[in-house]
Amino acid sequence: MGDNGSITSALHQTAEQFQILVDSVEEYAIYMLDPNGTVVTWNTGAQKIKGYAPEEIIGKNFACFYTAEDVAAGKPQRNLREAARRGHIRDQGLRVRKNGSTFEAEVILTALRNNDGNLRGYSKVTRDITDQIRSRESQAEKIAAQKASKAKDDFLAALSHELRTPLTPALAAATYLEENAEKIPQEFVQDVQLIKRNVKLQARLIDDLLDLTRITRGKLRLDLENCDAHTIIKNAIDTASSAIAAKKLKVSTTLNARKHHILADCIRLQQVFWNLINNAVKFTHPFGEITIDTFNDDAGRFHFEIADNGIGIEPERMASLFTPFEQADASITRQFGGLGLGLAISKHLVDRHHGTIEAESRGRSFGATFRVTLGTVPKENAKPEAVSRGRPPKSLRVLLVEDHRDTRCMLSRLLTHFGHQVLTADNVRSALDIVGSGDIDVLVCDIGLPDGSGYDVISQTRRTRSIKAVALTGFGTDDDLRRSKEAGFDFHLVKPVDLHELQTILDKLAA
Repeated sequence: MGDNGSITSALHQTAEQFQILVDSVEEYAIYMLDPNGTVVTWNTGAQKIKGYAPEEIIGKNFACFYTAEDVAAGKPQRNLREAARRGHIRDQGLRVRKNGSTFEAEVILTALRNNDGNLRGYSKVTRDITDQIRSRESQAEKIAAQKASKAKDDFLAALSHELRTPLTPALAAATYLEENAEKIPQEFVQDVQLIKRNVKLQARLIDDLLDLTRITRGKLRLDLENCDAHTIIKNAIDTASSAIAAKKLKVSTTLNARKHHILADCIRLQQVFWNLINNAVKFTHPFGEITIDTFNDDAGRFHFEIADNGIGIEPERMASLFTPFEQADASITRQFGGLGLGLAISKHLVDRHHGTIEAESRGRSFGATFRVTLGTVPKENAKPEAVSRGRPPKSLRVLLVEDHRDTRCMLSRLLTHFGHQVLTADNVRSALDIVGSGDIDVLVCDIGLPDGSGYDVISQTRRTRSIKAVALTGFGTDDDLRRSKEAGFDFHLVKPVDLHELQTILDKLAA
């Protein structure tokens, strides 16, 4: 009898300790229900998670923890029946606190039976998993955003390729006519230059799309040299001249800066000035006025200032002015067009040159002023102008592989004009046949071909012989350049090709 008393006492003590342990758990709501779902016990965790004190909830049905929709659908009773049938169930969903707020809950509902198998009630363990759900959603959103970003980059690369392709023969034709200016009426020479200038401008607009991707990935590369800002500004104005003339704008230019040489990427700097000039032209009404000034401050820094009497900028729009794809409002986009990339790219480029760019406007209809400030460097001896090229140091046998007929025709004509012997192919098979049967010095090859790619041409060619190769493609991302080099190309030119750059490369290979 004494032993039985000791066992009973020990069991009672163990049960009491277990009850204390359950009551003290704060991370989980642990409570008991009778067979009908009435709350019988209530621990500290249940009070903390659900907000009810024991005296407020014991004796009430657990259905009050479910949303109105779940109650209307009979979910509380259905869960009890399912737990009784299966022994236990696991559920996840919204639950309601005392104050009416909801939280994501993970629930284990277990049926409790006596030795005879009769249902005595249920134990219920509930955990608040709101933070875990949010974390998973955040991770899913991050992955989705990364996929969307890659899809956007892929789309922009494909779009730029399609847009670049027809520009190449147009630029080649304009270059050929410019090279043979003495053979065309003098009155058409300026028209040819205008065509060439605007084809290059179109290529720059396409590059803006890819520049945004390079900026966001931190892969925008700068080639620094001593640049004459005044020359660059004049070139930018010249590039915008047709748009200025079309709107009959009055442009006043005062270049007073005595120090105007800047350590910069000259092409990128011209892109900044052109963007600002183009922006002023776009938002200034016909017969309006634009003024462009340069000057130095006391520290010798270079200041570029462009002001217009156009539509102006509202104060609330200033904060997003340099944000990609942002424009003043939908009506601005409809009326004036554009992607809203120019100012965003300009700001990044100025920042990369350790300068500042800012905008100022008194509001709608008061025009706008943009200012760029950059550090200056001493003037260097001007580099000699490139001598007009005659025949190359050596005539090369060039295999031009290009499936776009107009591009193939114009490039072949231009390369022949440069003094080279040109063979052409429009697919991988014919290109490999020519390489295998002839003595080719240089391969100039498009990447996208109907029966394969330029990578196939160069990789199979390099198996049997060493040959210099130039990739010619509408794809110009950093990954494209890397892949081109890995495949075996010595140079990578992006369409529309700078024909003088191609000629320079061939001259080097012929030397």
